[in-house]
Amino acid sequence: MLAPVEEATRLPDLEEPGYDFGGATFDLQDPDDREVVRFILSQALYGEATGVYCGRSLYAARSLEAARFYVRQAKQELAHLELFADVFRSLDMKPDRAHWVIRALSAHNDYYPLKVLMEHAIGEGMVLDIFKDLLLQTLPDADPRIPAVKKKLRVVCREEMEHVAWGEKETVRLLAERPWLRVPFYGLLEIQMAALPALVRAFRSRAADHPVLSHVEGFLAHVRSRVYAQGRRLGFVPESRPGLLARAWAMLVGVLLLARSQVARSRSQLPAIYLDELGFGRDGK
Repeated sequence: MLAPVEEATRLPDLEEPGYDFGGATFDLQDPDDREVVRFILSQALYGEATGVYCGRSLYAARSLEAARFYVRQAKQELAHLELFADVFRSLDMKPDRAHWVIRALSAHNDYYPLKVLMEHAIGEGMVLDIFKDLLLQTLPDADPRIPAVKKKLRVVCREEMEHVAWGEKETVRLLAERPWLRVPFYGLLEIQMAALPALVRAFRSRAADHPVLSHVEGFLAHVRSRVYAQGRRLGFVPESRPGLLARAWAMLVGVLLLARSQVARSRSQLPAIYLDELGFGRDGK
């Protein structure tokens, strides 16, 4: 059963506890730690660059509310891009190429239901985990550059929260209209969760004796648990995890929907609904 919209979609508190790193921080004087921080920030920079794709979603917006959201989000993502560029410069770093998992998860989808779920509700939700739970905790306040960096990150976090809330609200609405989307949505979530460990594989060899990296497995488990809970709250993840065959079927259906979405062509709804949306009725009276 779908949760009521007001229960399924709520803005989290920026100070709300997430994963606890126990006070562990990176050492920005250590070349190895700098490489890890550079890797994390590089993925964030790529995500903000691809976030600007939301401008394409104006064409598929199904209401004036959606159109306003995408105009606002496009401006925010462009601003985030500059904020992260400033962070790189302040830390005297140059960004690296994005990891293939991030490139896959950040790919734009012209099929509106998948964009809403995969980019906003799930994708930006995991981005928020990185910003709020990882970077804000583990960048060292003792470094004089970090307070200004964290101030920028908090601005980004607040706006990402709004994007996630929009994605959750639209996901609930779409599932109410098209209940058949629950199975492929769940299958795609399982695929995304299966891909996450590839992001941290390169750091596992250093994890045992590192104050932050020793938390990698715990943080990953936290993200997975939170995302599954989010899916249950939105109404497309079963309360009890299905068996292997059921999960495999859901993933197959999800892949088929994703493949179909690659040739989907959006049709603008605004010319058909703008009179209603403005309060004049469809015939202009």
